[in-house]
Amino acid sequence: MTIKSKRKKFVKHIIKYNVLDYFIPRLRKLYKRLGILDVMDNCFYWIAWKLCNWAFTKGRLWSGDSTHEANVPQTGAGIFIANHSHALDPFISACRINRKVHWVSKIENYYLPFFRPILQSSRSIPIRRGESDQNAMRLIRKELSQGEFVGMFPEGTRTRNGYLGRFHTGAARLCLEFQIPYIPVGIVGSYKSKIGDKIDVHVGRARYPPKGMKDNYENAKWFAEQMRQDILRLSGAVPDPQYFKSKTVNPKVEEIPTSVSTPSITKMH
Repeated sequence: MTIKSKRKKFVKHIIKYNVLDYFIPRLRKLYKRLGILDVMDNCFYWIAWKLCNWAFTKGRLWSGDSTHEANVPQTGAGIFIANHSHALDPFISACRINRKVHWVSKIENYYLPFFRPILQSSRSIPIRRGESDQNAMRLIRKELSQGEFVGMFPEGTRTRNGYLGRFHTGAARLCLEFQIPYIPVGIVGSYKSKIGDKIDVHVGRARYPPKGMKDNYENAKWFAEQMRQDILRLSGAVPDPQYFKSKTVNPKVEEIPTSVSTPSITKMH
């Protein structure tokens, strides 16, 4: 066995048997018995937030501009949405705002070394993709009913070609059901990025569903398209040509906005 293969095997061993996967679940069980789990999870989130903020906004590992948090409502529930092209996108985007974001994450991530304790401690929501996951919806509704932010990537998965894919209607339907806004975030430069690359994050205005819009599939499809248009403007992404050859969808409401205002981009000083 060569030195290179031995080193690779050693690194895999360290990752597989890392201390986080061993200690954090046991600590959380202890915190739960002591009745302080929520407090400690909240502390963990904001410590992780500061570390990510240091890495992504102070130019220590990545550089780039970010938008001001004034575009983000400081109270009330909302759906935090962004384009998705890198595994670090949840950290890159959420560390720019002063609101806790409960990310919806595919169940497969909870079986990855390092990720499971981080996802659990940050109170992310596991979801089984490709099926009707009622437990995930129950957890999402619970957070929204408590006035929290839920983070979602409407594309459903990371882009494989750099294009912005089609948007699913899940986030839009939650906005219609709870009559809450979505907060669009455009992440620029994260596709195939490496340490040292420039990654910009632009946060748009919170957009509420039109008054009187009912929660049905046609309206959700229309509102999801508004989400996609906002993300396109903020991220500068190019729509995937294989998805966008269909007819325009109109919502079933009495009054339809004749135009969609462009989200504001205010740079952080």
